[in-house]
Amino acid sequence: MDFRDILGTSSKRRLQLIEQLYYNRDGLPSDQLMSELDCSLPILLDDVRLVNEKNDYFHIEKYKGLYRLSMRERVSIGNLYAETLINSQEFQIIEQLLYEECDNITNLADRLYLSVSNTQRYLKKVKFALEKAGMYLRYRPLRIEGKESVIRHFYYRYFVEKQNAFENILPMMKDFQFNSIEQFVVEFIEENNLYRKYIFQKRLIYTIYVSLWRVKNGHTYPTSELRNKGFILPDQENYDEFNKTANDLFQVELTDGVIRDCMWLIYGDAVVFSNAHREMALADNLRYQTLYHQHYELAEEFNKLLGGKMDQQALVDMTTVLMNDFYLYDRNGAFVSILRRSRDTFLEMTAIMYQKPIVRVSEIVRKFVNKYGMYRESDFVMNYVYLLLTAEVNSLEMLVEQDDPIRLLLLSDLTPTEETFLAKHIGKIISGNFEISYFENVVDRKQGMYLEMLNYDGLITTGSVDGVPEDFPVVVMDPYVTPKALVVIQNLVNELSLNKELGL
Repeated sequence: MDFRDILGTSSKRRLQLIEQLYYNRDGLPSDQLMSELDCSLPILLDDVRLVNEKNDYFHIEKYKGLYRLSMRERVSIGNLYAETLINSQEFQIIEQLLYEECDNITNLADRLYLSVSNTQRYLKKVKFALEKAGMYLRYRPLRIEGKESVIRHFYYRYFVEKQNAFENILPMMKDFQFNSIEQFVVEFIEENNLYRKYIFQKRLIYTIYVSLWRVKNGHTYPTSELRNKGFILPDQENYDEFNKTANDLFQVELTDGVIRDCMWLIYGDAVVFSNAHREMALADNLRYQTLYHQHYELAEEFNKLLGGKMDQQALVDMTTVLMNDFYLYDRNGAFVSILRRSRDTFLEMTAIMYQKPIVRVSEIVRKFVNKYGMYRESDFVMNYVYLLLTAEVNSLEMLVEQDDPIRLLLLSDLTPTEETFLAKHIGKIISGNFEISYFENVVDRKQGMYLEMLNYDGLITTGSVDGVPEDFPVVVMDPYVTPKALVVIQNLVNELSLNKELGL
């Protein structure tokens, strides 16, 4: 479920406008933008004006018929999503639903300085979006109910995207209170020898914050799904500071049960941060065992595509990565994303160079989710593909190496050293199992040259070619490498490789 659907039509369109220009830095013409955004020219021009007037980070300008995006220094696309969430009245309502401090719609409207009618309209959109993701809006008091792991994960994703820098952005929390939770998490990680990565530390901090609000308002995590032991708590000093924050801000006493509830990611085996934790989960958690063995099977299928180059530990690590992303979701649930869809964008951009490998991986994922009847939504499939490709750092190169080799002929009027230079740079940038040969034979007349060309799969030339069969693949390029030529050559390699696989 993509929660950008709750945005107003104009807000969502302006979000997409900036995204389009951000990922196409050379600029786009107005007709292409109108097609992508499904809008008229007057609306496009008005959107450009509003972006330039109201956005502090991004500016759109038109130069030589192309719209281009400029940004302030040290700004990323993340600032766009953070600003959108901060300014969106729909997401302001969603945030208030976590705190449960408004008993009814009138109270909520007063809190956000909205009219009651607008509040009702926004709530209706929020309600439908939540239901698609397996969460449910309740009234008096206004609150969200449903599967607790999904709700807490949803709010974690929300606060991550709302943060546009490294500072603390958790509402109503003072710096020393944030530091007390952070120090507790750091000590917990060290005491239990967990994976030392900032993103995992941050995730635990945000998870504790969201969980304390849920516990405060009576939404506890199912105790049957949480471990009673197996982890070491930090020393008394760090525990006392954390307990003081829980008491002062949330009016919650940190008993052992509450700590397990707040640390449900760990105690519920939703995210495994160490080898010892994985062994515990595999020893006594039946659901984890089942999903682990199924996902290990997917890792093995992926390894086959790589030519069997992953060792046993790599397969275990990859399976753990998959489990950490999928375990907290219901097998028949909906994938949750807020505004940012960076994994989709990664695959779209990667497909420009590696279309065939991504298709192959997508095929084994679809077979996997259909075989076990789980996680079959397109977003889940996309997420599997992303995780498989990124969990093994050399996966794309390994996948390409399994293709039948492509033989390309380089024919030019350049000197031998210039040809070598050109071929080397093409070989460095283009992805695929291919080799470039030079035309070094002496042939009898033009027809002899063409017959020699047909011994190869395709031709790259810096000159015009006449007389070659119409269906013979040819790329005509300048005597130097350009982005446009690289895209054409990459598409040629992809197409030739696919044709060889299909026996065409």
